[in-house]
Amino acid sequence: MDLPSPTHTRSLLERFEAVFDEEIAPRLQARDHERVALTRNKGRNWAVIIAASAAAAFIMFFLTRDVDSVFMALPVGAGVYWLLIARPTKRLTDSIKQEIFIPLCDALGFTYHLRPDGSNARYFTELRLVGGFNRSRFEDEVSGRYDDLDFSLVDAHLKDVDKDNSRTVFHGLLAAFEMTKSFRGRTLVLRDGGMLGNFLGGIGNKLERVRLEDPRFERAYEVYSSDQVEARYLLTPAFMDRLLDLERQLNSKVRLAFDRNSLLMSIELNRDAFNIGKLETPLSDKRRLLGIVKDLTMIFDVVETLRLNAETKL
Repeated sequence: MDLPSPTHTRSLLERFEAVFDEEIAPRLQARDHERVALTRNKGRNWAVIIAASAAAAFIMFFLTRDVDSVFMALPVGAGVYWLLIARPTKRLTDSIKQEIFIPLCDALGFTYHLRPDGSNARYFTELRLVGGFNRSRFEDEVSGRYDDLDFSLVDAHLKDVDKDNSRTVFHGLLAAFEMTKSFRGRTLVLRDGGMLGNFLGGIGNKLERVRLEDPRFERAYEVYSSDQVEARYLLTPAFMDRLLDLERQLNSKVRLAFDRNSLLMSIELNRDAFNIGKLETPLSDKRRLLGIVKDLTMIFDVVETLRLNAETKL
């Protein structure tokens, strides 16, 4: 169900269009020669990588006379790839990101950090919005005030690593919105884990299961709360529609928590949230950013719908 976009998010899209055309596009056009040089040399660099790998494999076989030893040349190929392609591409991408997102966020009244610390990620684990992790990478934090609410959005890649394997626990956006008033209880909106998963999910969290009347929402989510009345008040039909629409359009799994004075969201994605795309197309192509801005507006739509309902009553 597509709902009309709230006023604030329509304004955000309009401001993006203006600042991109007037400020960002000219800067990107001035740096497009760097992108062209990098992509032009890619074929030559791959030839060097293959030649270096083949030479290393030949040397290893010559020294050991063992066919299996040629696989020891793989780190050589990986190292040359990192030096010639991966590192220059990453450096240019990071530089272009800052060229784009710093002025864009400035124009929208937000702040952008390429390398945030992700210090509140453990809070998301406590609320069961992400699993437990011991390795983390955080990039591309956007923070500031939206509709009189302090917020932060950060791209997070969380892993659980031990000596035998490495498992991705979460890859996507962690979003936190600080509300003007505290919630009376704690309400978790989690993914439906089936009968056994839901039973185990309820153990130990000291929250009661909340039954809702929307069958679509019930099929997708399991809601637990320490305050049944407040949970039903928060999860209005309009709010549930927004959340389901967000999942559908992002092709993601979203989890929510209402706790203290915060609304927290984990949004699983199969891509980096602030991915500016491949370098084969001109840097000033607006399509690189339009999808990112639309993703942000959908998240803001969910929060704004909650605010419109709860502004005078929470």
